[in-house]
Parts: sequence; C-alpha cells; structure tokens
Amino acid sequence: MADQTWPSINTIARHALDAATRRGRRWLNRPAPSLPVAGAELPAVFGDYLAALHEARTFCLGDMPPGARTVLSMGASGAYFDWFARAYGGVERHIAVEAFFPRPAELPENVEWVAADLAGPDGVATVDSGSVDLVFSGQNIEHLWPEQVVALLAESSRVLRPKGWLVVDSPNRNLTEAYRWTMEEHTVELAPEEATRLLELAGFEIVTMKGLWLCRRDGELLELQPPGTVAGASEVLERMMKAAGRPADSFVWWAEARKVAEPDVAGLEREVRAIFADHSEERVGRMLSNEGTPCTLADGRAGVSLEKGSSGYLFFGPYLPLRAGSYELAVELEWADCHDQDCPVGVLEVVARDGPRGEVLVLPSGPAGRTVVRYTLDLEALHFGVQARLRSTGTALLSAPLSLSVTPDPYQSR
Repeated sequence: MADQTWPSINTIARHALDAATRRGRRWLNRPAPSLPVAGAELPAVFGDYLAALHEARTFCLGDMPPGARTVLSMGASGAYFDWFARAYGGVERHIAVEAFFPRPAELPENVEWVAADLAGPDGVATVDSGSVDLVFSGQNIEHLWPEQVVALLAESSRVLRPKGWLVVDSPNRNLTEAYRWTMEEHTVELAPEEATRLLELAGFEIVTMKGLWLCRRDGELLELQPPGTVAGASEVLERMMKAAGRPADSFVWWAEARKVAEPDVAGLEREVRAIFADHSEERVGRMLSNEGTPCTLADGRAGVSLEKGSSGYLFFGPYLPLRAGSYELAVELEWADCHDQDCPVGVLEVVARDGPRGEVLVLPSGPAGRTVVRYTLDLEALHFGVQARLRSTGTALLSAPLSLSVTPDPYQSR
C-alpha cells in the first residue's frame, strides 16, 4: 500500500461538504471517492483544524452567490487575491480595504488597494454608494472594535446595490469560549445568533447561515484538532459535512445575506454595545494553565493550583488587543504553607507582543493569605498579544481563579 496516494482533498471534502449545502447539486451524482487505508501521507487537512477550516472556507467561497462584477473585501493580505480568484472566479473590479497589512508588491490589475481603517474617512467611505455587487468580510469582524463593527455593516449596506450580497464568516464564541481559545488580534467574537441579529438590523435578509468544522456533538465538546490518522479521516469528513447544518455547534459560522432594507443604525449601535458589554469580561478572562492543577475554589469558581516547590507558571493569557490608554490588570491569588515571608510567593508578569511591560512581586503577609495583585499598564498605541503571567517562586502552595480583570472595559466604544 506504500505507493498509494490520497485523492485530492478538493475531491474528498468537496463531495462531503456539497452534500450538506444548498448549492453544489452537480456534485451529488458523483460517487464518493475511496480512501487509502495505509501507507499514504495524510494531507494537512486531516491533522490540523486550521487547514480543515481553510479548505472548508475555500469551498464556501466558491459557492458564494455568482455573477458579482464588483467585489469589496474588508481586509486582505498575502496571497488573498489568488485564493479568491481560484475559488470564486475572476471579477472585473476588486476593492480591498486593509489597515494593518502592507500593500502587496504586486497586485492583479483588477484590484484597487485602500490602505485605511475601514471605519475611517479614507476607508470604505471612499467607495461610491450602490456600486458594489458583493461585500466579503472573511475572518475580519472578530478583529474589530464596537464602532468598527457598526461601520462595517452600515457601510456594506450603503455601497451595495439593491439585492446585493454581504458574506461574513468568523469564529463562533459558543466554541471559542468553551475551548478558552484566544487569538491576540481578536476583540469579542460573535455567536451565530448574534451575527444574525446584527445583519438583520443592518437591513439584510439571511439566506444562508452554516457552520464550518463541527466541534460539539450531543452536547459534548470534541477535540479541536483532527486526529491526524488514516483511521480518523472519515471523522474529519463527517465533521466538515455535518457542520453545515449546525452553525451553533461549529467553530466558524458562515453567513450570506442579501440587502433588502436600509440599516437601523441606532439599533445596530445599541445591539453591538450590548454584545460587547455582556461578553467582554469572559473574553479577558480566558486564562490558560499548563503546569497548574485544575481545581474548584471554595466559592465554586474554576481555579488552578500549584504545589509548594513548583516554580512554574500558575496561569497565563489571554492574548488581548488593547488600544492606547491606561489599564489596571488584576488577578486574585491565595497562598498557604509559606514559611519564608521575606521571599515573594509569586510574580505577576505583564507581556505584549513587543516584549515585557513590567512585573509585580507578591510578598506574603503570613503563612497563609490571599490578595488581589494589580498592575497598571500604560500603552501609547494599539498593542496586540497583551497577557498576564502569574509565576510561582515555589515557596508556597498557590491557588487562584482562572481569570483576569481589566479596568476600564477595553472593548467599549470610545
């Protein structure tokens, strides 16, 4: 069997996904491909969830409403335009608004590059009203601040022709929260039902809301990563296929919506503010622990402990984007069995993508006790990947809730 090769993942997974979507009928009469059982190298899609998501997104991109002549992309980078053209097909005019990634050295002739904040006066505001057939916001809305979310949806409505299409996909907070999964550039992710409400307030009719990469089955959270084995290949295809009809249980939701009315901007602003206010605390509290032991604290909260003599990290995270300003980062800590009160029991370290920002030594006030450790972080500009790390010195038994608080709320409109 060593000379066997796998069929193209486009052949395997496309057959599975198209069987669960409303389009792609031409594929349904084709026989399902047979899979090698041994001796063949597995494609990355069967061993990495990001590769699986990329393939699923590629299929969905190819199945977007056809015939668009002018496309507006909210965010673009790297080989984006080649990917778009291969999956969806060529378009006459492709406008890309991008604030962070540099303009590619070479752009296709049909691409107009707008280097600006999508919500700013030099961003989407420069695109003529009613001039666009399809707006695509791929893995972008989760990077935005509240006022930018409103601008994305309201401006999409403005630039689209009547019955034009807005297509959005994004990680599902139902799952990112369950996995305590974080990305350093993400603000507050949306759940599918929240995305639906926002799109409707923006004057859109939801035509398709589907999921990519099923992560919850019968109420049970599945492993985020595929098994990476030949035996597990059928499970990967099943999860890709069944996700389409179950966006609430899938790691990414994909929405296709048609413009049917004018946006309710005031209602949209209220709803966005409410979503960010309701879920900001959870977002900044996604701490992780590799060396600590999970435990339940006396007040019922999820916590973590590290035994005396262990000098590792009790927890770390949650990899935040924070705009310019002054913030207080705070964690709770309890210690016991401390007999050297001249030595710190722990150290709170604050780190960003560009390196360490500072630290606070935690000095014990007795053999046992508890405290709130605070650090004031002053940022002169937008920073990504901000995290707190609570390190034990090994001189005491430590325990703490698996959470972080940031004051003021970093994700409210300014």
